[in-house]
Amino acid sequence: MVELAVTSEQLLTEAVMECESMESIDAHRFLCRDAEGVWYVDEAAENPQFLGVHEAMAAAVMGESILMVLDGESFLFDGTDMLPIAIPTPVPIETVESLGESVWLMGAGRLFRYANGRVSELSVDGHPTIFDVAVAADRVHLAVPEIISLDASADPPIVVGQIDAAADSMAVDANGHLWFIADSRLFVQREDDAPVEIAMPEPVHTVVGPTVWIEGETEAFRYRDGGLLAYPLVAEGMVGVDEYGRMLQVREGSFRRHSRDRPVVVVGLPDSVTVATTVRLLPSDPGSVDALRVWVDAAEVPVAGPPYTITIDPEMLNPGEHTLRLYTESDRGDALSERGVWIGELGDVGWDQVAGISEKHCLHCHGGQTLTVLSGPTEWAQHVDAIIEVVTMQDMPLGGPYLTDDEITTIRAWKHGGFQP
Repeated sequence: MVELAVTSEQLLTEAVMECESMESIDAHRFLCRDAEGVWYVDEAAENPQFLGVHEAMAAAVMGESILMVLDGESFLFDGTDMLPIAIPTPVPIETVESLGESVWLMGAGRLFRYANGRVSELSVDGHPTIFDVAVAADRVHLAVPEIISLDASADPPIVVGQIDAAADSMAVDANGHLWFIADSRLFVQREDDAPVEIAMPEPVHTVVGPTVWIEGETEAFRYRDGGLLAYPLVAEGMVGVDEYGRMLQVREGSFRRHSRDRPVVVVGLPDSVTVATTVRLLPSDPGSVDALRVWVDAAEVPVAGPPYTITIDPEMLNPGEHTLRLYTESDRGDALSERGVWIGELGDVGWDQVAGISEKHCLHCHGGQTLTVLSGPTEWAQHVDAIIEVVTMQDMPLGGPYLTDDEITTIRAWKHGGFQP
C-alpha cells in the first residue's frame, strides 16, 4: 500500500446550467437534458439548441462533426443540422467515447469500436457482459466484473492482462495508467506492473480521468504531482473531467464544474496561425471574473468583451512557438493559465521524417516493452499531443538528449498536415 501526502484546499465551483443529466463533448460543448428535453450547448455561441424530447443521450467528437446517439438513434451533428447515420450494432448504443481515430460504443453490456466506417465488437470468452470500460491509446480495460486488459492495437485485440478484482469504477490517466476502485479501495496499475493500493483517508466510490478525481464519502480528491488534494465537497454525481482538468458533476438538478485554478478555455485557435485570427476566451465561472488580461509572451494583447475575444496577428510576432498567458482577476482569487500558440506556416512533413526522430529519441524506451508504444505512425498519431507537450517541456526523453526546436517543429508539421505517410 502506498501512502500519499494529503493537502486540504478550496475549489472554484461554477453552476453552469440546470440539467437532470449531461454528456460532455469537449471543454465548451455538452448535451443537457432537462424537463423539456435535450439541449446542445456551445458556450462559445449565444443560445443552446433544442434537439427534442429524448430520455437517453450520448455524444463524442468524430472528425469535424459530433456523433450523437439519442434514444438509440445515431446522428452526425455539425453544430446546426442532424444527419442520421447508420452504425450497424446489434444492440442500442448507450455510451460513446472517442479516442484518436476510434469511437468506442457501448450498449446492453457489449462494447464496439467504430473506425474507418467499420464496426467491430470486443469481447472476452466466457464473459458475456461488460460492466465498465476504460480506454487508453493502446489498451482497453474491461470490467467483467474482474478487470481484463486487451491490446487494442492488435487485430483482433488480444488479452494481455487480468486483475482478479471486481471493479466498481475505472479510469485511465493522462499517462495511460489504469485507476480503479474495488470494495471502496483505490488502486493504480502503472504499465504492466501489479496494481498498487493507494491509502485513502476514507472509503471511495468513483474515479474519473484523465485528470484523476476520486469521490469519497465526505470529500473529493484530486491526484496531482504525486500527492492528493482534498476538497470539502460532496462529490456524489461525478460524471467526468474535461481537458482542462475541471471535474464535472450533476447533482440536485444542476450541472456544476469544479476547478482548482480557474482555467480559461480558448476556442478557435488553429494549430498554426498564419493570418490575423480572433479567438474566443471562456473563463471558468465568468460571472465572478472582474477582469481578464492576456499576453503573448511579454506583450499584452487587447481584450474585447465580455464575451471575451482577442486577435492574434502573426505580422506582429516572429515565426515559431509563443506562450499565451491568460490572467483572471476576481474577489474569489486571481489565476494565471497558459497555453502555446504557433505562428507561421508548417511545412509538408511525411512519416519518414518523424520516424527518424522516433528512432533517435524514442524507440529505445517505447519500442514495444511499455504501455505507450511508439513503433509506428498509428501510435504516434494517437499520442501526438502528449508527445509535443513532453518534448517541449523537456520531460522526455528521460535524461536527454532533448529534441531540438527543428525536430519539435517537424512533429508539429506532421500533425498539422494530417499525419501524411
